[in-house]
Amino acid sequence: MSTRQIVVHAFSSNLRDRARRSFATRRVPTEAMRTLVTGSVRPLSGDLILATVTRLGQHRHLEQPGGRRASLHPGDQVIVAYADRYAPDQYEAEVPATLGATQLVASGGIASSVLSRSRDVRSATDILPVGLIGDDRGRPLSVADFALLPPPVAPERPPGVVVCGTSMNAGKTTTNRYLVHSLSRLGLRPGATKVTGTGSGNDYWVMLDAGAHQMLDFTDVGLASTYRQPIELLERKIDDLLDLLSDANCGYTLVEIADGIFQQETAELIDSDAIHRAADRVIFAAGDAMGAALGVDRLRQLGHDVVAISGVLCRSPLAMREAQHATGLPVLGTAELSDLDLVRELLDIPVLLETLREDPDDLALTQEVEETAANGIARPVAVDLLPRPSPAPGSVAAVATLPKNR
Repeated sequence: MSTRQIVVHAFSSNLRDRARRSFATRRVPTEAMRTLVTGSVRPLSGDLILATVTRLGQHRHLEQPGGRRASLHPGDQVIVAYADRYAPDQYEAEVPATLGATQLVASGGIASSVLSRSRDVRSATDILPVGLIGDDRGRPLSVADFALLPPPVAPERPPGVVVCGTSMNAGKTTTNRYLVHSLSRLGLRPGATKVTGTGSGNDYWVMLDAGAHQMLDFTDVGLASTYRQPIELLERKIDDLLDLLSDANCGYTLVEIADGIFQQETAELIDSDAIHRAADRVIFAAGDAMGAALGVDRLRQLGHDVVAISGVLCRSPLAMREAQHATGLPVLGTAELSDLDLVRELLDIPVLLETLREDPDDLALTQEVEETAANGIARPVAVDLLPRPSPAPGSVAAVATLPKNR
């Protein structure tokens, strides 16, 4: 008769401080990490582990909580989280059944056993778990234990837009980033969230760099990855993220859904109440006109108001023209997404001053500016008067023209 043996060791502060923390574990306080759990224990998605890098492969850097990408070397010890991964351009991977050798499958700090990989990437970096990281009683810690809690009373949500696409690397994050920047220039306090995917610091920090008033993703609400998570749980987490953004006084929300609309969780989510509640319009990112046309048709069948096409197809003026002809929608590259007049019209954004007057603090500021101007003090330059970028040479200006009926 076999017996399961679980051993709990002290996790010394010296060992803990030498290990490199990953982005996916950033919400777990260092002082909560008190023990290492080894033996016949089965890891679960979200569990934290201390692991040693044994061989470098595709991922040779680790994204740290503060945004730095730390170089990895064999022998380095890292604090990462177990989770499944779905990435057609990289790996499909699942949480292993034991604490045996496994792989680092994402630079955000995801440990998982590779099932398949794209031929475009190297073999995954190999890691050897030292043990699950536990609390002072030897209970394994999970990122779910430190999830942000939504406000007790759901606040009224601002308007928003969902950005989804044909696949990984279709241009969704770039689309969201440029929209965040434009909405920030319009003074609308944009809140950005990525509601599905695998924990990645890059997706997080670029939104803050673009001017997001608040950026949150699924790792903030207790998920290291959303692959193979129950749809009911994902819907609840999406509502939590949007309520948190609303509670942070965001004036507009931008919601990114990872991967393509045929990926299993995404396919269900785009037909869910949570996504229909998330925003009243959709922008679809695609790599070519056929993908754009098929994606727009599917979203329209599900009752979504798709207002524009974007994505990597915008690298080609011909592809942009094809997509516009096939869908009847404006096709927006980065130059168009930076055009404040176009963005305001596309998203039905009211006049900037009226938007600011909805916020009491901004109203007080507006009154102060008016009073000082009356006393001969120069007014600040209005956002609308700032220079706007011109379309890049060779861009197809007609493609970005909005239909007359919008």
